[in-house]
Amino acid sequence: MQAEDGAELAGAEAEARAPWPAPLRGARAAYLFLTRLPVGGYPYRAADWSWAPAHLPLVGAAVGAASAGVLALAQWLALAPLVGAGLAVLTSLWLTGALHEDGLADSLDGLGGARGDRQRALEIMKDSRIGTFGASALVCSLLLRAAAIAQVAPAAGFALVYVHTWARVAPVWLLWREPYVNDRGDAKSRELVQARGVHVATALGWGVASATLGSLLGWLPAPAALGAALATLVTAVVLGRIFRARVGGVTGDLLGCAEQVAEVAAWLTLCATHGR
Repeated sequence: MQAEDGAELAGAEAEARAPWPAPLRGARAAYLFLTRLPVGGYPYRAADWSWAPAHLPLVGAAVGAASAGVLALAQWLALAPLVGAGLAVLTSLWLTGALHEDGLADSLDGLGGARGDRQRALEIMKDSRIGTFGASALVCSLLLRAAAIAQVAPAAGFALVYVHTWARVAPVWLLWREPYVNDRGDAKSRELVQARGVHVATALGWGVASATLGSLLGWLPAPAALGAALATLVTAVVLGRIFRARVGGVTGDLLGCAEQVAEVAAWLTLCATHGR
């Protein structure tokens, strides 16, 4: 009873301190949850957390912009393209605390090592140790992304923003379409994993905004932008089917895995259309 009273008090305090509506506060909550950026803003209401998934692509845009800044600095210093690309990837790793990479490694360990056993797959994903499948997937993801950035460079500045934006549409789509199969005890987590149609529409809106900006300003050819966006959406649909078949839905690790796979798919599409 005391805990419930404390939660109600915190909620009332949050209401008093939050002049902005939940759809806007949700963007700040998304940055707080998915990056190292000290955005503050405590305490957050349940409604704020529920809107956080809608703004994952906006978080991606900021991560991509920071990575693009580091890439531009590396180019100004006349570093080799692959060195600059590696530093850009390293920047995104630091900003996100390697959250998505951790999900990729745990997911591949679980899906690769469980041999069709749903419960065993979930148990492996919760294990903090990394196995052969996870390590291999992580190395492949890092190498492919760095190599793709190096290939697209020096025009990879806005591409970094674009790819990071659209790659985060995939987990929002999965949260909306697939059941969340892990038990989440705290209120914040329960709100975060309950995406609705309006959240998906908002996430897609951020993606469309980035595509429009890139195309109008000539930073990214329209065919390449469209191809990369479609690649992330197809990735989300395919992974949703796989995750449902293997474990019955999605987990936090699987959502991180989806972001990574969508990111690689977008980069490969951009590489295939680069210069055409």
